[in-house]
Formats: sequence, C-alpha cells, structure tokens
Amino acid sequence: MNPLPSFAVGSSSGLADTLSSVEQDTLSNGIRLVFKHMAGAPRLAFGVYVMGGNRIEPNPGVADIISDLLMEGTETRDAETISILLDSLSLSLETDTRRDYALLNGTTLAEDMDEGLELVSDMLFKTSMADFEKEKVRLAGELMMELDAPATQAYDLMLDRLLRDTPYQSSLANILKHVPSYDDVAPVRQHYQNVFNPNNILITVVGDCQPGPIKAALEKHLVSRSPEPGQNYIDTQAPNNPCLSADVTVTDEKPGSSQLHVFKGWFAPSLSHSDYPTATLIHNILGGKGLTSRLFLELRDKQGLAYHVRSQYEASRFIGVFGLYIGTEPSNRNKVLDGFRQECAKLAETPVPADELADAKTNLLGKKLVYLETAAQQCVYLGAQLSMGMTLDQIRTLNEQVNAVSAEDVQRVAKAIFESPAVTALVGPASAL
Repeated sequence: MNPLPSFAVGSSSGLADTLSSVEQDTLSNGIRLVFKHMAGAPRLAFGVYVMGGNRIEPNPGVADIISDLLMEGTETRDAETISILLDSLSLSLETDTRRDYALLNGTTLAEDMDEGLELVSDMLFKTSMADFEKEKVRLAGELMMELDAPATQAYDLMLDRLLRDTPYQSSLANILKHVPSYDDVAPVRQHYQNVFNPNNILITVVGDCQPGPIKAALEKHLVSRSPEPGQNYIDTQAPNNPCLSADVTVTDEKPGSSQLHVFKGWFAPSLSHSDYPTATLIHNILGGKGLTSRLFLELRDKQGLAYHVRSQYEASRFIGVFGLYIGTEPSNRNKVLDGFRQECAKLAETPVPADELADAKTNLLGKKLVYLETAAQQCVYLGAQLSMGMTLDQIRTLNEQVNAVSAEDVQRVAKAIFESPAVTALVGPASAL
C-alpha cells in the first residue's frame, strides 16, 4: 500500500485539490458528462450511471437482472462475441446495481476508446435479454451464496425489516423471494426501455485525455437513442420520511452454530443531508476506525465479548442506515446488546474529547485521499456521489464540512440516531434468539 498522503486538519487541501479539475457538460441527447483530466494515468476509466437502481424497480430484483443481462448479448452480438471483443480491446467491464443507480464501468487504453465506446453503447441501448431465464437462475444462486454467510444474513435481516415499506426495500432475501417467480420478460424489458434513456444517464470519465476527444467519441456512439414519448422518467422528489414506531427484534435460527451474529440498525442522515459529515465521524469514532475504535476497545479488548465488532454507515440518496455488528458467543447476547447501548449513550451524553475528534477527522479524510489515488477510484467515487444527490461543490468541500463538525454536533446527531427506534437482528442457535 502506498504511504498515507500528508493531510492537515483545517487545511484547504484534500478532496478540493484532488477534484479541482472536474468539468461538467451535457451531450446533445441529454446524457450528463463529468470529466476529470488525470495526467499520467495509464488507462482511461469510465462509468455509466443509470439513475434509480433498486429504488425505482417495479418488483424486487428487476434492476439486478437487467444489469446482469447487459453483459450477455445485444441485438447484434452474443455473449461470446462480446467476451472476445473485450479481450481484443484490453477493455475491462463490469455491471452492478445499487440502491440508487445501476452501473456499467470499466477501463480501457486511450487508443481503444472509440471502439470500446461503440460496444458500451450497444450494450446499454440494445441488450437482447435472450438469456433472461439463465440470469434469473444465476442471480438466485449468487444471492443464496451471499446469504450463506451469517453476518451478511444478519445485516440483510435487519435491513429487510428497517426498510420495509420504503423505496429501498429490496434486501437480498426480498430479491431472492421474488426473482424465481418472474416468468415473463416483457415487464423487465419495459423497465429497461423506460430507465435506460439518455435523460436518466450520467457518465463519468477520468484519465489522461482531454474533454474534447472524449465528448466527440461519446457524441458519436451514445447519441443514437433519444427519449421516446411516454417513457417513465425518474421522479426525483424525495419519498416520505421513513419511520419506525418502536424497537423491533427479528431472528433467524442457524442450527449448530457456535456463534451469535448481531446487527442493530437505525435510520440515519442521507448522503446529501447536512448532518452526513457528522454521522461519518460518529461511525469512525464508534467502530469504523478498526483497532482504535470505541467498540473494539471496549467490547473486544476490555470485555472479551467479540470475535469481530464494527459499525457501518450506509448513506443513500433519500435515506441512511447506521448499524452496529458483533459476532460473539451465544451466551453473551444480553451483554453485547447492553454494550451497544452504553457506547451509543456515551456519544449522545458526553462530549467527544478534542484529541479524539481531531484524530477521527484526520483518519476519515486521510482514508478518503488514499481511496482516490487512481483514475478508476476517482471515476467511481464521482459517479456514485453525484448519482445519489450530491453536488460537485458538496463533494469538493467535504474537508471543510468534516473539519467544521464540533463535539456538540456529534452529541446532537448521536442523540437523534441512537435514541430513535431500532431494529435488532439476531442470527444463531435457538438458545440465543
């Protein structure tokens, strides 16, 4: 790993410098373009972000199926032809679906950019969906494999209950429940045609290339499709604020397990909320800093209650989820839940010492700079943040926002999160549930 970049709390360096040369534009058919020149980058990184993701799918898993089908053939190329072409172009591509967007991203050599973008355009707008049945089976198998891990199962169980009746209710288990029943490709195709339209697409490009040639290549290959009458566009109006009226505990028995997996989760600030920087620092202090975080020091080092313990903060466009996880002996059930309660209460009731808060800021922003060292990382970071509602100004000023957080802010936001109702998910032997 490269050494940590120098970073001084309170300075104007950091993300503002890293992202200072970002440019924005719009193609003639409505596709938004975000470009950053990165001198010396060996490959050109690009990302195609289709707004909405799981949040707007008509049924759980539809967006995931579409993402998988993009790589499986177009109207003019089958999956084998695509694979051969990718190898010949030294073009790497992958697809994914997130809560707020679907993603096709990759890297290529500058000399292969033109032909590579022609293939990307074909995959985006002319997928054949010929392997619909096969992708259903593959997706179900991947979900079952993910849920076979007890920690993942506990997290998904918590999310499934916490996000119920919100636009973000597509948990892994919920998708797995619905996908096998999709017998008709027509509704999937209709959603694809509605959502994969230029007015709903953001493209990010980072590399050692000027914006002129990039825009010209994109105009050449990605303007062939224009929005059609009657297409459904994304409603960007925020949904009703989710709420939980009381604490809830959900369980799933894991016969023969020698471990209890616990995930406790609360609603938290969304990505574009003014309290997002404070919530990220709470995550860093409580469990995101690894060996020196409060949960690790108290529950693992001092009390010996944990095999593994951490916090988790996932902020989406309209919602955020703050979670605490621990893997422990089943007999420790009540002790670890009480430990969670005590550590959360400390943050809400007692000001964080100045040195601990300063260390959390340095750690958080230093990690961010390390993460943004490569063109591919910057490309993905820009696309994800912008797709989830942040502006370039918000991204560039994250340093200032984090450095401005006070101990009083930490108390206020911790109180708002941890004194609200929570969902506790328990996965383990019946004796501990």
